[in-house]
Amino acid sequence: MLEKLKKDPKMKDLAIKIIAILIIISVALLSFDVFTQNKDGRKQIIDDDGGTEAQLCSILTDIKGVGAVDVMLQYGEKDQITGVIVTAEGADDPVVRNNLVNAVRAVFNIPVSSVMVFEKDNTTKKDGGSES
Repeated sequence: MLEKLKKDPKMKDLAIKIIAILIIISVALLSFDVFTQNKDGRKQIIDDDGGTEAQLCSILTDIKGVGAVDVMLQYGEKDQITGVIVTAEGADDPVVRNNLVNAVRAVFNIPVSSVMVFEKDNTTKKDGGSES
């Protein structure tokens, strides 16, 4: 087969084009993998339905005494959730705080020590300015 490639210029050109295409595809796939990773090297997880964080916020706001909620999930190996931070209106009430912790713990099967809940501060806007 190598002799055929050496003797036939059309086959040689075809082989070179195929190799070039394979190299381009390989580089494109590697680049795509690099650009879809977070800064710490983990791949970003995006669910079809808008994300686990959005689902969790929706569930937590349904708990009695809870107002607006924001959450942040920490992922470990194999994309398992290893920690959760929750900021919620009403979390200054110990019963509400306990309910939030237990809900998160139950959903992700993580220890209570991996869940942190804080009262949401509504005195400042998200852009850092203060409300007047």
